[in-house]
Amino acid sequence: MILKDAEGKYEIILGKEKAAVQHGSEETYYTVIESRGELENRGYCVLNNIYVNEGMESPFEARFLNRQSNLSTVDGFKAIRVMKASSGPYYVILTLWNDEEAFHDWQNSKQYGQTHRKRGTESGVDREVVDREQSFNVRFQLEDI
Repeated sequence: MILKDAEGKYEIILGKEKAAVQHGSEETYYTVIESRGELENRGYCVLNNIYVNEGMESPFEARFLNRQSNLSTVDGFKAIRVMKASSGPYYVILTLWNDEEAFHDWQNSKQYGQTHRKRGTESGVDREVVDREQSFNVRFQLEDI
């Protein structure tokens, strides 16, 4: 499956176990560690690039992959892929939504608040495991092909 953004800046090539993200002349390779939902090159795509501190990959994966997820019950949610960079500190959590409004509705929902309630607290993964200062996200409309 290939996802392309409407502006032609990103191309994401997703296989069952491997993925590549192309942005301009840069290409980064990933291993897919979680896959739920069906992908299509239609809708709104969010790439959360999570900087995981050195040596904290196992705790990050354990906490993330063993989380209670309720995304599949959220209106407008299509798919998620959790990907680990082949080299470097980043993980990418790709989510696909029906449209931008569905994504923003999720961010403003009680479910989102519940899912992210520990962010910034002593028990939150973002204290020792994740460097939030170096983490970032990219959002774009897909090409709709």
